[in-house]
Amino acid sequence: MMMMKKAIISNIVIIFGISAVLFICVAESRQPTPKAVQCSTVEIDAMPCLQFAQGGQDKVPQTCCNGLHNLADSATTVDDKTAACKCLATAFQKFPTIKDEDLKKIPGLCNVTVPFPLSKNLKCDNIKQFTIAY
Repeated sequence: MMMMKKAIISNIVIIFGISAVLFICVAESRQPTPKAVQCSTVEIDAMPCLQFAQGGQDKVPQTCCNGLHNLADSATTVDDKTAACKCLATAFQKFPTIKDEDLKKIPGLCNVTVPFPLSKNLKCDNIKQFTIAY
């Protein structure tokens, strides 16, 4: 009788152990996967910078800097950074009046170091880490 109780308890412990492992596996598999960088979001973040980049404003708008910080926060992997670079490259081509000298000033004026130099002719290879400087 005692052996039977030990066997039952042992089986219950094994069943609970297996259930716990399965529960953890299911819970982990339901974690949301990070979203990839979307060009529409990159364009929305960059749009407030457009007038300054075209020479139409003397000062970089705070909304431009906020957008650049949002971009830095959302592009966390090399793939994200490369995608963001390609999105910006495509967006910049839509606006031929962008002035390279003004575009290049924006990261410094916003205290954000981007992993690629901003330019009308972006090169999206050898992407580095975004560094936010305050």
